[in-house]
Amino acid sequence: MTFDPNKTYTVHVWDMPICVVDDETEDYIRNEDGTVKLFNVPNYDYSYLCDGINVDDLWEITDDK
Repeated sequence: MTFDPNKTYTVHVWDMPICVVDDETEDYIRNEDGTVKLFNVPNYDYSYLCDGINVDDLWEITDDK
């Protein structure tokens, strides 16, 4: 994607899935089907994660990766 050089943009966190690791087994907590169980933290301020990042640092996520 090409951003308009005449505009100003800021980068924000959209989605932040969290996983949990069992410290004894060093394995992820998993769902019954074996996939990694994902969690989120409602109302947590992740904004600091994007400090110092600008749109030129981003790689677009596409279906074909």
